[in-house]
This record gives sequence, structure tokens and C-alpha cells, in this order.
Amino acid sequence: FVFRNNETEFIASAHETADEWPTSFYGIAFHGKSWEMESELNRVGGDETDGWIATQVMKTISSDGRMRRWQWELRKNRRPPNLGCWYVESIGSSDRKG
Repeated sequence: FVFRNNETEFIASAHETADEWPTSFYGIAFHGKSWEMESELNRVGGDETDGWIATQVMKTISSDGRMRRWQWELRKNRRPPNLGCWYVESIGSSDRKG
């Protein structure tokens, strides 16, 4: 991938993005005023306790006061070696009504 498991380069790049774009995900994470989860964890792809896809909406306020919502999509590994572990598949943002 881009950083080839080099955490130092990844962190430096995240800080550059945060400093340049206050409403970006990293800008909110490093310099934002607040965040809150707006929805319950919604599991799909199976029954309520065994679904392998989950989504959740988070609301953030950036350092300059702008609101943005983020939809997190999580996936549950269905094969070894990380069977049953959750990972972030995507984070989508919306400026519509926040």
C-alpha cells in the first residue's frame, strides 16, 4: 500500500493533512472541538448479534466550528488468521445538514 507499513510516514502524512484541512477526518481527529456517536451500531449481513457488516454515524465539530457527519463501515473478518476481528472498511463524510 502507500506507506508500506511505515507508521512514521503515515503519522507525518496524517498531521500534514490535519494542518491543511481542518474539516478532514485527520483535521477533526487531531484538532477538532468535539465528536459524538449519533446512532447505535447497526449490524447487517446476518442476525442482530452475528452480522458481519456494521455501520455507525458520528457527528464532529471542527476547530473552525463547522459540523460534519461521518458514516463508519466496519467489517468482521470471516476467515483466519483474524477470524471474528472487526476492521474499518471505510469512513464516508457528508456536509449535507452537517
